[in-house]
Amino acid sequence: MIPEYLIIHTAAYKGDADIKEITRWHVNPPHNFRTVGYHYYIRRDGTIEKGRKENEKGAHCKHMGMNSKSLGICFEGHGDYEPWTKHQEESYLRLCNRLLNKYDIPVKNIWGHRETGAPKTCPGTLIDMHEVRLKMEVYKLGTL
Repeated sequence: MIPEYLIIHTAAYKGDADIKEITRWHVNPPHNFRTVGYHYYIRRDGTIEKGRKENEKGAHCKHMGMNSKSLGICFEGHGDYEPWTKHQEESYLRLCNRLLNKYDIPVKNIWGHRETGAPKTCPGTLIDMHEVRLKMEVYKLGTL
């Protein structure tokens, strides 16, 4: 798979959870996935944990067929109750800049899960996806 989009998610969990915990959630009912659905997971402290391999189809966004044409990036926390931490935002900018450059993905193709038509607020009501894309544009200008 060569990704055309980056889909942004939240764990929708107010507590602490690492990629191992998210994997447990995904491999058990009701999901029953083979492994974690996301490609990357960004902890509150900014640590980036790897999930699926980048060339592997995801299990994070079935709407619009996004699993087969996107990378899923999930943030620890619950975007309806807390914004990203400064550390998460910094890690997001570095990670996404690398992925955008590696796969020649335009910034306009960074979407929140809800923007695909999914019936949820993911990545959260406190996450303004227009602002997320704008910050990425500004970051890219500073790294050229």
